[in-house]
Amino acid sequence: MQRTRTFGLLVLMALLVTVYTLTNSSRFHIIDEVSLFAVTESQALRGAIDTNAIAWTQWVNSPGEVLGAFGPEGDVYSKKGPAPAFLAVPWYLLFHIFTEFNISLGQLQATLLWNGVVTAVTAALLWLTARRLGYSDRTGMALGLLFGLATIAWPYANQFFGEPLSALSLLTLFYGLLTWRRSGDWWWMALAGVGAGVALATVAAHAVLILILVGWAALDWWLHRRLAPSEGMPKNNILQRLAPAAALAAPILLAAALLMLYNFVRFGNPFDTGYHFDAGEGFTNPLLSGLWGLLLSPYRGVFWHTPLFIASLAAFVPFAQRHRSEAALIALLSVALVTMYSLWWMWWGGFAWGPRFLTPLTPFWVLPLAIVIEPLTRQSTSLAKKKQARPMHPSGAQSEIASTLEEPPEADKRPSSMRSALVWLTVVLALFSFIVQLAAVSVNFVNYEIQLRSLYPTDWNDPLRYGPPAQSLTDFFNSPVFGQFKLMAQGFVVNSDLGWLWAEGEPPQTVVLWLVLLIGGAAVITLTGFLAVWWRMAAAPQRPTDSIAAPTFALVVLAPALVIATWAGEVGRQPHYGRKDVGYRAIIRDICRTVSPTDVFVNVAPNSYQIPMNWMPGECKIDIPTYGYALDSLRHPETERVMTRLSQQHDRIWFVTSGVQPNDPDNTLERWLADHAFKAIDTWYEDYRLVQYATGVRLGGVEERPINQALLGRRAEQVTILSVRSPSVALAGKPIPIEIRYRLEAPTDQNLRWFVQLLSGQNIPLALLDTGPDDNYTVFSALPAGENLIERAGVLVPENMPEGDYSLIAGLYNPDDEGARLVTIDGPDFVLLGAVRVVRQP
Repeated sequence: MQRTRTFGLLVLMALLVTVYTLTNSSRFHIIDEVSLFAVTESQALRGAIDTNAIAWTQWVNSPGEVLGAFGPEGDVYSKKGPAPAFLAVPWYLLFHIFTEFNISLGQLQATLLWNGVVTAVTAALLWLTARRLGYSDRTGMALGLLFGLATIAWPYANQFFGEPLSALSLLTLFYGLLTWRRSGDWWWMALAGVGAGVALATVAAHAVLILILVGWAALDWWLHRRLAPSEGMPKNNILQRLAPAAALAAPILLAAALLMLYNFVRFGNPFDTGYHFDAGEGFTNPLLSGLWGLLLSPYRGVFWHTPLFIASLAAFVPFAQRHRSEAALIALLSVALVTMYSLWWMWWGGFAWGPRFLTPLTPFWVLPLAIVIEPLTRQSTSLAKKKQARPMHPSGAQSEIASTLEEPPEADKRPSSMRSALVWLTVVLALFSFIVQLAAVSVNFVNYEIQLRSLYPTDWNDPLRYGPPAQSLTDFFNSPVFGQFKLMAQGFVVNSDLGWLWAEGEPPQTVVLWLVLLIGGAAVITLTGFLAVWWRMAAAPQRPTDSIAAPTFALVVLAPALVIATWAGEVGRQPHYGRKDVGYRAIIRDICRTVSPTDVFVNVAPNSYQIPMNWMPGECKIDIPTYGYALDSLRHPETERVMTRLSQQHDRIWFVTSGVQPNDPDNTLERWLADHAFKAIDTWYEDYRLVQYATGVRLGGVEERPINQALLGRRAEQVTILSVRSPSVALAGKPIPIEIRYRLEAPTDQNLRWFVQLLSGQNIPLALLDTGPDDNYTVFSALPAGENLIERAGVLVPENMPEGDYSLIAGLYNPDDEGARLVTIDGPDFVLLGAVRVVRQP
């Protein structure tokens, strides 16, 4: 029996994971997901917890879109609970291992499959929960399929939110308490405690639900004295009575302590979560408005987005008649969570599908349907039992089923017409729910959310809201549920949210990843066949199950693994993540070829953040910190603190911009780098630009060397090189920072330019820089005469440069005078800055 159940659980999870993979979009839908993913990335690659890679999210359209907060040092941290991000790290690292073997796959895209696994495990746990309440395995399988394919759990299985983990952790808490109540074994309370701890670390507000669940278990124990002493121990043993409570409390207290430590490390305050309560975030929404919005409104009403829950309501009364305690618990949890998020300032959850915040209740709302499904499975199972009946062993030993199954619920005494109506209601609504969820995952619901913003413009008098929701019943046909079908009519492919299907080019051409579709379809058919086989086997649970061979189990596990591998290897072709060796991806390739542990990556490309997230972990064998800013970020003191720190801790800064011309006055990051760093290269890759800077790290302790040589031009220009600072040792493949102090002796109308070169022993230029004064931010004709000025320059030493001694020279030339160089009084047209020894990097 246990082998059959295990086989069925594997089939259920494998089928759901396969479906979720095939319907995954392989891209983010809302910035909340990016914030959580940035924590996962930082933790997996660098053992950090910051979200500096998307620091630009601190300066967006409205305070409601700010997904983080600044730490004391100017770093950005997510305000989301850490558990979803941390628990996804092993999944992230699993795929990262493959990239270490030069297997090309998108790290971000592969990680987005994680919640599909979480949701599939939740479906399996729902099955086991139904078993604990006395329902058959067939009923458990049906509940798992309904939960996984006919509720909002399906769309959220394909997104990187914390809600799927909330659903799993709360159900784990319930399952642990339920099992402990029946068995008395303390380790079930430990499991419940783990579920509670994860729920708390996912959303701190879940503490209310945890209190309800724990209070329910305590009250039930007090009323029914279900805790039985272990064998050989006296009934009044105090340790036996305290052990379950300690096992439950320990993980909760540990999670609370770790959460406070997490807050302290980020913000210096164990109770600071990063939410901006002083800016209006909090439980400030009118209760009735939120209740209407979450339950009934066309915009986010749960019954519109999951019609199956109407059947759950109808089934709740007979479920409560049979399971009064559990039904009361589900009702309390529902009232608490719905009320809580009705009061939340952004109860609609931003750009989301349906009532995102109610997703944790989804398994609890599917569970009452067991009372409807059980009669459909019991009759055939009972007949099979009679046919398979065997006499009891002479020794009096009980059969396996008697020792492993809970007592089945008593026969349904309701009139057959009522039972039939409830069954048909459930079937019809399940079908509608499946269609709604299929539409939700097939086309990108964000596209319709954007259209809604034109119908219901943002009220900028309330900047916390980014577009008011459509709530009135008169807006019925503007509901996102109908919006999905409108998008299909506007163009299914151009609005596709399937990772293996998209439109590309002008005019749009359909791209289908046929290999994904072929292997995925074969896997679905195969697993559906296994489900049918299991369904027949489950009808006769006493039949020997030795026929389920080990290779069959292996095939069930292999099917989704093969689909995931194929999908992850193919969807990287999506244009959303760039084309290989072109543009941003070519920049990533070139950075990763020469990157070193002392480098840092800074970018001003907020609309392309997904490209380095997807490809840099696989391309770069060395993981370096990433900082993603906006053009105007240096107008904020936090950014300057970070940049100052980076220039003191790293000897090279890789800087990338998107669609921004050099020296753009709005690009505050580049302006700051011009004043504090040493540019070495500046290269365009289509619309992207890669600039490489040396920092002053290698100038630490380097004294100024006096030069005091004048450079004279043919048009009376005169510039005196006063002194220079540059390291005596340079690393091959790294830029050399060079600080030149000079003075313009008299005003000039000539726009001179600097050149700095690294010469071989035969005076052959091996590396050079050509730049205007102040890194091209000014011109010589605008410089003040008679003042000491500084020019910062970087010269990139070629990576293949042989070790040895080389010379650094600098000079000026006039591009308006046929490129004529200024000359010294002694005749040379350059100034010798000094010698430098090039060594290979260790």
